[in-house]
Amino acid sequence: NARMHVMKIRVTWISLLVAAALLAAAPVALAAAETNPDPDAKCLKCHSKKLKKKLEDGETMFLQVSADEFGQSVHQVIGCTGCHRDVPKGKHPSRQPISSKREYSLKHNETCSQCHAARHMDYKDSVHANMVAAGNNAAPVCSDCHSSHSIQQRAVYEPVSGEPCSACHQDIYDAYAQSVHGLARSNGNVIREGHIQAPICADCHRSHDVSAVSAIDYLRDTCLECHDGATVAHEKWLPNAGMHMQSVSCAACHSPMADRRVDLQLYDTLKQVPVAQQDDDGNYQARLEEIDAAGDGLDSVELWKLVRQGSRQGGAIDVTLRGRMEVTTGVDAHRIAPRGQAVRSCESCHQGGANGFQNVTVSISTPDGRKQRFEADKKVLNSVVSVDSLGDFYAPGGTRIRLLDGLLVLALVGGLAVPIGHITLGKYLRRKNRNQ
Repeated sequence: NARMHVMKIRVTWISLLVAAALLAAAPVALAAAETNPDPDAKCLKCHSKKLKKKLEDGETMFLQVSADEFGQSVHQVIGCTGCHRDVPKGKHPSRQPISSKREYSLKHNETCSQCHAARHMDYKDSVHANMVAAGNNAAPVCSDCHSSHSIQQRAVYEPVSGEPCSACHQDIYDAYAQSVHGLARSNGNVIREGHIQAPICADCHRSHDVSAVSAIDYLRDTCLECHDGATVAHEKWLPNAGMHMQSVSCAACHSPMADRRVDLQLYDTLKQVPVAQQDDDGNYQARLEEIDAAGDGLDSVELWKLVRQGSRQGGAIDVTLRGRMEVTTGVDAHRIAPRGQAVRSCESCHQGGANGFQNVTVSISTPDGRKQRFEADKKVLNSVVSVDSLGDFYAPGGTRIRLLDGLLVLALVGGLAVPIGHITLGKYLRRKNRNQ
């Protein structure tokens, strides 16, 4: 009992000492809390108000940040200084001038790469980043898609509303929403009885490494990633299905109400890439404008000159034209109809005067990967001068060359005339000999 009494006294003294220590530390902790307040709260104390800054270009940039939106942002955990590390302590607000909103956005676009290096590298190779580099002020940077202070989780960027892509591509999104893909997405989110999830923007175009849709074979290969049985299905009813899928875009048949054209893209057969405007071998845009000085569209002779000039000095001709039937607008390219409504009649292309061959363009790739198109005379598809330039693009009936038809008829007639004439002349000579 005495031992237990001693133990109780010791526990009591230890408890009193711990309590005294905590009481002594409390003022220190409170003082520390007062001297080290929440840094975000300190920032938002001012920036939750309607602050604004006059820029050098004359515009006004508003600096207000919603505390509620920032509190729900995924960046709330890193706080204001996680991105704004360049704000000097004791020298804020800064009086350093800002030239424009765009300049400020581009500066902080690089800030994102400090945490999102892999995504930033994907973006740097995209058509959006190339447009930014080319000086296009409408091209999106990180904050245009993800906002500045209310960055949400990834799931938020996959709604049926199409955000954020629809902010710039509203007309295209409206077409998508009424397509077989968009309707499937909004009505159950599946295709083929749940075997395939209906695609949204990023599924075809990707999120950060967005490629130009005009890139050779890009969209066809993208379609085949989901429609892996399409090649076999086409081979069951479509003659020469492989050539059709190479020379006709998917939307040209699967967007049946769209207007179509034949695009002849300048293609380097040695490098196996589309010819670019600022190619090392010459400025093809300048050549196009020089050759078609009248600006009335390239005729067959002018087209031949353009391809001919693509040869390297002392080398073989390495530039040709890759023909492809496609829809005329991006809006039509997204109006994909159900499979049963797709164009299946051969007469829609393989007859004289078919609608798809009435609109012809010649295109070169721009630095951002997109195409710049120049009008061409529709007769280039039916000219004997264009035979060598157009490479393998030929649609029986649709691009018939009358002169070659005439030469073929003459060859047939001549081929038949020789044996018939020989036989006839032989009979005549034999009869004449008998009579003598």
